[in-house]
Amino acid sequence: MTQEQQATFTRVQTILQRQLGEDVKIEPTTDLLTDLGMESLEQVELGLQLEKEFATKLPIAELRSCVTVEEIVDLLLQKASVK
Repeated sequence: MTQEQQATFTRVQTILQRQLGEDVKIEPTTDLLTDLGMESLEQVELGLQLEKEFATKLPIAELRSCVTVEEIVDLLLQKASVK
């Protein structure tokens, strides 16, 4: 993981722990549905928090295509590079 990926992961991890609970263990390979049990409404809430934190637009379809936390990090970095 690059330094930029690690920094982005840490920010995403913090948002997820705020949303799901501080005791939730979150790794880059954590599966949003299987490991965290995130339902569609929680994904929408996560998307809103990520948009606010990273000052970027994340279409819900793109966010829902992410299976792991690492995929969210990659999506955010991709959106940042497009700006």
